[in-house]
Amino acid sequence: MLVRSIPIKIKVNDLIVKTIELYKQGLQHCVDTAWSMKIRNNIKLHPFVYQDLRKMGLPSQLSIACIKQSCGMVKKAKSNPIINRVSIRYNTPRSFSFKNNILSISTIYGRVKIPIKIPGYALKYFDWKIRESLLTQSKEKYYFTFTFSRESPITSNQHCEVLGVDLGVNKLAVTSDNKFYGKNIKKLRIKHDKLVSTLQSKGTKSAKRKLRKLSGGWKRFMTWSNHNISKSIVESLNSGDVVVMEDLKGIRRTAKYNKWVHKWAFFQMQKFIEYKALAKGIRVVYINPKYTSKSCNRCGSLNTSRHSGFFECLCCGFHCDCDLQASRNISKRYTRNLGLAYITKPNISTDEHESSSRAIECEVRDKYPCL
Repeated sequence: MLVRSIPIKIKVNDLIVKTIELYKQGLQHCVDTAWSMKIRNNIKLHPFVYQDLRKMGLPSQLSIACIKQSCGMVKKAKSNPIINRVSIRYNTPRSFSFKNNILSISTIYGRVKIPIKIPGYALKYFDWKIRESLLTQSKEKYYFTFTFSRESPITSNQHCEVLGVDLGVNKLAVTSDNKFYGKNIKKLRIKHDKLVSTLQSKGTKSAKRKLRKLSGGWKRFMTWSNHNISKSIVESLNSGDVVVMEDLKGIRRTAKYNKWVHKWAFFQMQKFIEYKALAKGIRVVYINPKYTSKSCNRCGSLNTSRHSGFFECLCCGFHCDCDLQASRNISKRYTRNLGLAYITKPNISTDEHESSSRAIECEVRDKYPCL
């Protein structure tokens, strides 16, 4: 399933502004009630707050959306949430509809029609199915974020390639076809952290102004880097191919503490690769990461040595970059454990041939995300 969210700026009137304010009050009431009664399920919360929301003036569908949203917030919260800014969830066709560039949305005084100018880049998505969407406010601007979906164009390919992708800290991504991405990111992060630390220690007005200017800059840079790297990885493949990555869920809890692991944006990188791959008809699969870095991809031995980013097998003498070795293992493990006869070979740029090796059991999971 392919999902895209397209925010479009809209002009609002007093009715919509009053609806947002009333929705905010209703959401806070639902959150307070759910927190005090220790309710995390919207169906159980419904009889305690629905009539209150209706008496406040919220329409039926917005009241139901308010209840669902409050339960979702309470589930994740460690203390009673305080609502400062809200996004109203609209469901088509019950609370909003869109036709002939006219958006019709529900307010506390009935439906309001708003003309919308669709930007050129978004026109292609309006042929997709429209799902639950959001009315949001950012400072003094208002946006209606349309959410579209359609089936992924994934097809079977008897001669597909399997590309292993190893994500890391020293190199953001290394693929089994001998390509390295983001080799300088760690050095840039060290430089950035050192600058921030120096400015914080000074504490002067000019230092604080500089810190405010830097605020959010690294996050935007990492998002930009991950977008470019994921695009390069996906562009090298064709429809029907397979991208294999490690299932790194929970690695921050299970791995030995390392500050770089906590600064690692691997989840964002994986999600970027996923949606770009699915849009192109490429399957995304996750495997168990156990021993992918330690085992030799030539002979399968665990009697190996790793030092200074270099891998060496003490049994067969094979040696190469640690991350490249891991990406080859990821690619080979998927094909070996599933025994996929229709796959010709993993996408590995090497003149080696795989000898008989000790198979390592792993879990393989297809990924078709519903975002």
